[in-house]
Amino acid sequence: MSEGRRSQVVLLDERRLDIVIQSRLYAGELLDIVASHFNLKEKEYFGLSFIDESSHHSWLQLDKRVLEHDFPKKYTSQGAVLILYFRIKYYVESITQLRDSATIEAFYLQTKSLIAKGELEIDSEIIFQLAALVIQATYGDFTDEQTFKTHLKRLPVLPACTLKEFPSIAECEEQVLDHYKVLAGQTRGAAIVNYLSIVESLPTYGQHYYEVKDKAGNPCWLSLSYRGISQYDKNDRRTPRRVFLWKQLENLYFRDRKFTVEVHEARRVVHTLSSFNLYEDAIEEPVEEFDDLSNAICDPTTQ
Repeated sequence: MSEGRRSQVVLLDERRLDIVIQSRLYAGELLDIVASHFNLKEKEYFGLSFIDESSHHSWLQLDKRVLEHDFPKKYTSQGAVLILYFRIKYYVESITQLRDSATIEAFYLQTKSLIAKGELEIDSEIIFQLAALVIQATYGDFTDEQTFKTHLKRLPVLPACTLKEFPSIAECEEQVLDHYKVLAGQTRGAAIVNYLSIVESLPTYGQHYYEVKDKAGNPCWLSLSYRGISQYDKNDRRTPRRVFLWKQLENLYFRDRKFTVEVHEARRVVHTLSSFNLYEDAIEEPVEEFDDLSNAICDPTTQ
């Protein structure tokens, strides 16, 4: 029997890859193994993570041996299976920046999964439009209503939060059907590209959220994205309270359970955002207004 740690890697399409991880295996080597299942050439956008004690995704360091990471206590008991996740780590502003079709497919698979599980907050009307595009990409053109309903039941495209907004599932089906019928003639590739083009325009796309506390001890959300660092109120992950673009940040410091950011030209900080022109509406604010975020956001997973 081979020595090593029994593990499972949850893939982008929710399949699970069983693997025995040897003590000398580096995270970067494991990433290569997993990426090969999707024939990915652009592996730099992806990473491996585990769910830490605070229920956040914590990323493996590629230059470190897998089993040397500080995994939660639930994985330390004998016989426990280590669960890792293969996920997008670095999002791009537009899929036009991706060179390989396999990478675009991978972005599509993860986004579809996040939406189905309700992890990506989106208005219901857009959910229905995206669901129709998934059906088009998977099964092709509309034929008849019964076949459509069968396809819809097989695909996890409507999150529970959306279904709860409407009095019946039939009403949700009708909404999706209206969008699906007009997609006739779209190829699978075109449907996937259109799907991602809609998603990447949404304010919640491409964000890694972390539940943290500000200097005053108030719970809030911190988001890291290709744009920068954003702070959200606890009950609102769509409209940022403040946004610090990467180009505004001079330095990031981390110590114990706090990190501090130094902001360049802090008087020019995005404070209020419209849903149509995200991260571009900047207004001037006094430097003191930003002390709570720049002095302390508490959580080691955000380093």
